[in-house]
Amino acid sequence: MGVHAVRTATDEGGEAMADPATVDPSSAARGRRGSDHPLPAALVMIAVFAFLLGVVELGIGLRAPGALWVVALFTGVFWIWVAAGLLAWWRRPHNNTGLLLVVGGIALFLAGLVNLGVDPLSVLSAIFATSPLAMTMHLLHAFPSGRLRGRLSITTVVLGWVACPVLQLVVVLLSASAPAAVPLVAAVQKTLGITVMVLTAVVLARRLVVADATHRRALLPLFGYGIVAVLILAFAPTIVGALGWDPAIGGVTQLIVSAAIPVAFLLGVLLGGFRRTGDLEPLSAWLGITGAGGPAVARALAGTLGDDSLRVVYWSAERDEYVDEAGGPVDPAQRGPDRGWCEIRVDSRLVGAIVYDTRMTADPAPVRRAGDVLAIAIDRERLTAELLASNDALTQSRIRLVETADRERSRIAQDLHDGIQVQLVLLALAAQTIANSPDATRETSEASARLRHGIDEAAADLRRLVHNVLPVTLTERGLTAATEDLVDRLAIPATLEADIDDAALSSTTAHTAYFIVAEALTNTVKHSKASWVRVTMRVEGARLRITIRDNGIGGASLDRGAGLHGLLDRVDALGGRLRLRSEPGHGTEVRVELPCG
Repeated sequence: MGVHAVRTATDEGGEAMADPATVDPSSAARGRRGSDHPLPAALVMIAVFAFLLGVVELGIGLRAPGALWVVALFTGVFWIWVAAGLLAWWRRPHNNTGLLLVVGGIALFLAGLVNLGVDPLSVLSAIFATSPLAMTMHLLHAFPSGRLRGRLSITTVVLGWVACPVLQLVVVLLSASAPAAVPLVAAVQKTLGITVMVLTAVVLARRLVVADATHRRALLPLFGYGIVAVLILAFAPTIVGALGWDPAIGGVTQLIVSAAIPVAFLLGVLLGGFRRTGDLEPLSAWLGITGAGGPAVARALAGTLGDDSLRVVYWSAERDEYVDEAGGPVDPAQRGPDRGWCEIRVDSRLVGAIVYDTRMTADPAPVRRAGDVLAIAIDRERLTAELLASNDALTQSRIRLVETADRERSRIAQDLHDGIQVQLVLLALAAQTIANSPDATRETSEASARLRHGIDEAAADLRRLVHNVLPVTLTERGLTAATEDLVDRLAIPATLEADIDDAALSSTTAHTAYFIVAEALTNTVKHSKASWVRVTMRVEGARLRITIRDNGIGGASLDRGAGLHGLLDRVDALGGRLRLRSEPGHGTEVRVELPCG
């Protein structure tokens, strides 16, 4: 009986799969809301029940000592399947893999009841004899999400259900009513079972080939063993029969291979990057207490759902597109074939979406529930993303205004230098010519000389104006030389320490830095009563840092006068900072930080 039981439970090739639609995570979640730790408590109850079932089976098996080793083998494998399933279920509650492992263990338990020698149990065992093979195939096709993906997998699983439970039930019924038809049905069952097992191996190999490097490393141990396992389960009885060995050897081999399958699945869950998922209630509480935002929200959601690749994007109604946390555009059509897209709404208003890996989370229900929990935070982050995008556009607009002002300043200076100044020089020459004319009277010569002198003074004033508008030294030799020229012309002792590469500075930054130094030095000479002043310029990273320090009377303020206050607006437009420290009696220090580019 024991040898026959092993052969009956594992001789027929086949595979099957429990319909994933029967697993409702949302209803499971509703059932878990009733207590503080409902899932662990339920898993403990299942573990206790499975242990008691195994103990009862072993107790009944003691009545037939010759078959005790078979009963013990089935019981041990049953416990392995249930233990692996419970651990996987606890680690990822929203994934069907753990549940399917537990169901597969129960199917294996039912298939082994024939070894107890009890007639009613033998009939029940005969019906479920090939169910463990069906469950093995289902697990391999559904991993890692716990749900089927692809038409080939669905077709293979449907054929597996037909080969195993359906045809097995037909065999049992015909055994009592039409025994002559049993060999034909059994042959069809075996052929179909071997076919779906081979198809399963093909599907697994294909998934390994098309997977990216990260998923391939995670799936290779399980799928590699799965390919070997399904082939052994399909052909072991045939090979044993061809070699003339005891048929029990084939059954034991299949049972041992089946025992390692849940272990392989568990290793895939533990070591394959499929980290434990969390509950939504702690996530909601954490969000309310911390008010976290930005990348922290996405990381928290990824940790709760156990998907490190998860992204949160935000809907910008103004731009009519999705944007990321930095304000960059996101195209849903470019998300990839294995990326799910779950919209998040506050009331009926679209605020964002969660992009997740469908290979890890096939059921969108937990993603949608997590999105509901985080909807307010996502809406806040959407507004932040829009603000960042608007602020960036505003900053760029202000920089363009500064650059336009610089170009206009340069044009005006060039027009003054090339136009009016040249005309003044020509007028001075004409006046000098009149003064030197032999026909000119003494009064005319004196008037012409005074006119030439006045024109020379006007030209000098114009040159100073052009220099103030845009120094030639700054445009031709750079910031360091222009600042050195400023320091050298001061009426008080001044020092300059400069460690910058003028070529690395944009013209806008160089002009702004020059005018800040010029204005600060002018204020020092006019108002501070200082006996010395020091200017320091250096580049740190991508920032230009300038310090102007004197030992004057202090008391300066940005609120008095339009000079530094106007430059403060220019610095702010470039994304820089200007700080003034001027305590009475302790001198004045101006610190400026500007972007180099």
